[in-house]
Amino acid sequence: MERLKNYLLNNFEQLFVLLILCATVLVNYYIPQKLAFLNFYFLPIILAGYYLGQRKAVLGAVLCALVISLYVVLSPELFQTPHSLLDVFLNLMIWGGFLIISGSVVGRLKEKLDEKISSAEVMNKELERQEKELRRTNAALQDDSVNLEQKVQERTEELEQSKRAVEALKAKVEEALYATMDASVVKLMIEGRLRNDKRNVSVLFSDLAGFTTYSEEQPPETVIQELNRYLGEMEPILLAFHGHIDKYMGDGIMCEFGAPWDFETYRLLAVLAGFKMQEKVASAKYPWKMRVGIGSGSAITGLTGSKRQSYTAIGDVVNLAARLEKACPLGRVLIDRQTYEGVQQFVEVRRLRDLPDKDVSDLERERRLESLHTDLAAQPSNPKILYEIGRVHLELDEVQEAFSYLERALQLGPHDNAVKLAYAETGMKLKGMEKISVKGKRNRIEAYEVTGLKDPLKNREKIPERVYEEYHQVMDLIQVSDDVLLPVEAMDGSIGHGKVVALLSFAVATMLGMSESDKRELLLASFLADIGKQIVPYHLLNRKGRLATGEFETVKKHALESAKILRTMGYDSEALTETVLHSHESYDGSGYPDGLAGEKIPIGARILVVMDAYDALTSWRPYREPWERHAAFDEIRRGAAKGVYDPKVVQALGSLLT
Repeated sequence: MERLKNYLLNNFEQLFVLLILCATVLVNYYIPQKLAFLNFYFLPIILAGYYLGQRKAVLGAVLCALVISLYVVLSPELFQTPHSLLDVFLNLMIWGGFLIISGSVVGRLKEKLDEKISSAEVMNKELERQEKELRRTNAALQDDSVNLEQKVQERTEELEQSKRAVEALKAKVEEALYATMDASVVKLMIEGRLRNDKRNVSVLFSDLAGFTTYSEEQPPETVIQELNRYLGEMEPILLAFHGHIDKYMGDGIMCEFGAPWDFETYRLLAVLAGFKMQEKVASAKYPWKMRVGIGSGSAITGLTGSKRQSYTAIGDVVNLAARLEKACPLGRVLIDRQTYEGVQQFVEVRRLRDLPDKDVSDLERERRLESLHTDLAAQPSNPKILYEIGRVHLELDEVQEAFSYLERALQLGPHDNAVKLAYAETGMKLKGMEKISVKGKRNRIEAYEVTGLKDPLKNREKIPERVYEEYHQVMDLIQVSDDVLLPVEAMDGSIGHGKVVALLSFAVATMLGMSESDKRELLLASFLADIGKQIVPYHLLNRKGRLATGEFETVKKHALESAKILRTMGYDSEALTETVLHSHESYDGSGYPDGLAGEKIPIGARILVVMDAYDALTSWRPYREPWERHAAFDEIRRGAAKGVYDPKVVQALGSLLT
């Protein structure tokens, strides 16, 4: 069957001509209805147009029309109908025309179809070629992908192993460094930010009196065990106040504050650390007493040593601190004048006699001075004692000190000739010293014994007497140690801020009629509201002037951190944490962290933000002096008028302060 089909297709032109001739003979000689059968010719012409193309189909149609016309001419009677001969020829012309048109149209359509089919075949072949190429490429890519994944996996495993090895080595190095160096120094060394420089620092020396005798009387293991226990309790205190533990010298400790981190309140941090160390030693009931000396001044800080290096401070301030420690009474903290100037707002001190700046060579006269100063403490207006002190200083060639005491003696006993004579003699020596530079001239060091921390609630510049008397006992309701907050407040010199804000918040809450349980929660929230400041970089806490936008965004995070710390401390009260979290919201919605406004802010937070602002304005800061109480309240009242604070809270504070 397939062969017949192929034969017909291959020889269609000859078959077409044969079919036309046979049809013509058949129609003209054997079919009487010749005009009716003329339509038969459409069939071969259409087939010719489809199989042979437009040109041959048209030629075939012309051939058919000519052959039939020839038969009409030769035998017109065979084609006659009731119509005239003209009508017959007209019909033939019309028929022939349509026949030609049919052949032409069908042939043209066939050619277009062939063109499209040819184009489709070409495209199909191209697609098949591309598909084969794509399959080959895809197979190659899959092979490469598998190989690449294997290579990447192998390389990743190698890198992971290298990373683990480096991290393990880093951990060992850091562990070794931490065992011999302060963590802050190690961190700066690893980051490449540790520099040798000259800066102002406070140096703390501590020593245990009687430890040498104790160590000789006890077994070595007991001595080491007790010493490690002692150092283990001192370390957290020093680190909490950001001290750099320089070295342990037996039972002694040398520590710097203000290096390597440049804290603005380095003197305060040092004194608080020394004071808390003494408290710890006293409470732990050690068999020894401790002396602490703190000196402040300029020193060179950096790494010293060749192969074995240590971070230390070098300068006169180191010697000064060591001398203060030796002169310090047992169980006390002794500081110099420069340290005192940085902490006088926060600590109670007792002025001691001036100490020699060098090692004592005349012990007899020094003991005489010690005895005279003891007498002077009992009789501060006795001119004879002042005269004797002046004479001893003169014998020690300390002319400036001698002149000072003799001047005071002369003021108290203006008719004493011995005092007059000694005063005149000292004055002449002092004038001579002003003209010539005396090498090795002796100077004395002002020494102050720290006796305690000032109670911020007794500051009558910010808290009226009646308010203190009425509310100071509520501070006993706070079951949190001051030591939790003290290192944080020391960072920006805001010692006692939590206490003042807590007391004032409780008092205002009472005036506003809050319940006892709500007042107690507000008391604790106010006390601990700023505990999250520990995450704020120290240089931002003491920045003079306005903070940049990015810096302020960093500072704002401390409210969220405070609430987080309270939860870790075990306080799960929603009201407590919400008060702390929103303690920096403004009544007009311009505060942070959530921009709450009006009554949507918890009442405790509305009270807390006003008390916080009041204490901040009336307190000393490293970058400014405190405001007067009434001026601070006027500023807060202006803030309430602008919509920053709740007017009811501000009004209650005003009533409290009047």
